[in-house]
Amino acid sequence: MTGGHHARRPTIPIWGQGLALVVVIGLIATVTVRLTSTDAATPAPPAAPTDLGRRSSACDLPRRELLRVWEGTKAPASGEIQIVAAEPDYVGGGLSHAGPWDYVQEVPLFFYGPGRVPPLGRVGGRATLADVAPTNATMLDFDFHAPDGQVLSRAVLPDGERAGPPKLLLTLVWDGAGRNVLDQWPEDWPFLASLIDDGVWFEDAEIGSSPSNTPPTHATIGTGAFPRRSGVVDLYQQIDGEIDKPQENGPGVLRLPTLADLYDVAMGNEPVVGVIATLGAHTAMVGHGSQWDGGDADLAIMREQEDASTGGDEGTSWQLTTGMAPFFEMPDYVNAVPGLGRDLVELDQEDGAIDEAWGDYPFDALDDGFQTPARTPYQTRIVEEVVRREGFGADEVPDLLYVNLKAVDSVGHIFSVNGEEMGQTLRWQDDALRDLVGFLDREVGRGEWAMTLTADHGHQYDPEISGALPIGITALTAFIEDRFSAPGGPDVVRRARPTQIWMDEEALADAGYSDDDVAAALSAATREELSGGSEFPGDPDALAFSAAFPTSDLDEIGCLPKARS
Repeated sequence: MTGGHHARRPTIPIWGQGLALVVVIGLIATVTVRLTSTDAATPAPPAAPTDLGRRSSACDLPRRELLRVWEGTKAPASGEIQIVAAEPDYVGGGLSHAGPWDYVQEVPLFFYGPGRVPPLGRVGGRATLADVAPTNATMLDFDFHAPDGQVLSRAVLPDGERAGPPKLLLTLVWDGAGRNVLDQWPEDWPFLASLIDDGVWFEDAEIGSSPSNTPPTHATIGTGAFPRRSGVVDLYQQIDGEIDKPQENGPGVLRLPTLADLYDVAMGNEPVVGVIATLGAHTAMVGHGSQWDGGDADLAIMREQEDASTGGDEGTSWQLTTGMAPFFEMPDYVNAVPGLGRDLVELDQEDGAIDEAWGDYPFDALDDGFQTPARTPYQTRIVEEVVRREGFGADEVPDLLYVNLKAVDSVGHIFSVNGEEMGQTLRWQDDALRDLVGFLDREVGRGEWAMTLTADHGHQYDPEISGALPIGITALTAFIEDRFSAPGGPDVVRRARPTQIWMDEEALADAGYSDDDVAAALSAATREELSGGSEFPGDPDALAFSAAFPTSDLDEIGCLPKARS
């Protein structure tokens, strides 16, 4: 499934959820039919509860997958029903990467900092994103309790050998660049690979919770807690009875303090603290800003579209949303940093044709080129400008900077792990890392700064290569409504996501059913029944889900302690 470096390129780009891309109709018509057809199967009459089949148990999952689901789920924020598609199938309106499977869970985790991080190279042993905050805190000589994380002692030199805290501690997230992405294109990140022997690279690192998507994983990076405790459980979640984006109305949904929250206050707000990213979800790494008691308005460089219809919509200029503006500051000069122009010209030239396109795809169909590799050097220049102007690493008080680079994620949602565009995007991102490391060596001083580099999730393979059935959200919803909605009554599904479903409990009860009944029907559903009428490879009669169960089961099942061992 993973293929080799020369895996064939998908003939059609596949658009993922949460991506604000405006695309020419001709480019996406075929993929819409192939992957997200809204044609529902012929409605079946509502089945009696006794005919729904055996409800699968959470204990049917492999232990590591069950633990990830448990760590990532918390009522009432999470949906009433949890679903895990039978691998390699997945749920989503495109190339979704949300799930508990190893291939989207395994991430790079690399600590680098001459004089502070030992040059051990690649090491084994389990590590999760919850370990980032406590390990960084140790590097700062700061006492920090991580609810779910532990200090990765091999990543930090002992007290007597460590050259004190770094002037600047950078946490860099290569959004979407999980291990399955890096392993698919092993020759396309040579600079990062060249640093490994000078730091500590954890070979067995993983996210540690499901769903594997941006908001919960960034909250875990910041707090050292999995979603069950941090409060951020998905790209959408239930908040005060409404299903909304976690950071839509500010950072308050994050229930725990981050390392940055506590460290900044403890140091009298002297450190320069900031996040340079694109979405409100990324700010969970840095925390609450002035909303935290005693905190000040940290720097936040964002590009999120106000009142966006999806979780990943990015705007056309750098701006704070109205929900974030009261608690963070964004300097105006970031919009004056040289834009994408020269980077797009360079990208345009790489295929030998100057046609304002990336391969076969015009820039204007890719958010004017922002959803291409060219965004990474552009954003890296913004990072460098902010470091210079704001004085990151300029004095002896250690500063904290969090950066999310999203190009790999954007490209993965369009072209998959296997598309040759992914390899090209990694090369550009690796070149930008070389520039950034050189800049920090000059600006802050070699040996005066340290870096933690990771990813927030892996990405999805091309279904034509993996043999997966992408189960469309529309087809999933129609399957449930056809069987459980009362004739003429309201819908019973409030919202469906790749790993969970929010139900209208009153409407479901009025129709004579329960969450158990819905879970039982999903447990017995075949791939054919959830195909939405689209063609797909493999056995049509195979079960679509490896498990489907009410969320309430997670607090009662007897197999969970074994899963945690």
